[in-house]
Amino acid sequence: MKKALIILGILVVLSSVIFTAPLGLGAKVGDPTGLYIRSYTSSTTFIGITAAWSFTEDYLWLGFDYNSISKGTFGAIDLGYGGGVHIGIGDGLNFGVRFPVSLNYAIPQSPLEFFLEFAPSFNVIPEPKFNLSGGAGMIFKF
Repeated sequence: MKKALIILGILVVLSSVIFTAPLGLGAKVGDPTGLYIRSYTSSTTFIGITAAWSFTEDYLWLGFDYNSISKGTFGAIDLGYGGGVHIGIGDGLNFGVRFPVSLNYAIPQSPLEFFLEFAPSFNVIPEPKFNLSGGAGMIFKF
């Protein structure tokens, strides 16, 4: 019950931001693997939300990031970077901070965007631990 209330509280707070900005919905494949939402707060910033399964940690993984984008860093490929938090829900509760870095390619004249992400992270709860996560993904922008 406590886990459900934590998740519900986070979703309520984020919903005010998510549904007032342009959205991108998609998926990530890697660790973790699952659903991905981007809420574009400006042309160079977005909030990334991931609901996925971590195969290495064997739990439901929720990530909440604030990212900036440097457009045209590598020609048509944009560099994304930011910070956020992640929550793992399994046998116990895990919580940590993360620092995602991504390469993003938006297909011209299309709502599709592809990305590669690498995110070093540091678990705080239940015990201090360094982690790495990452993968590839696709977003359909609305």
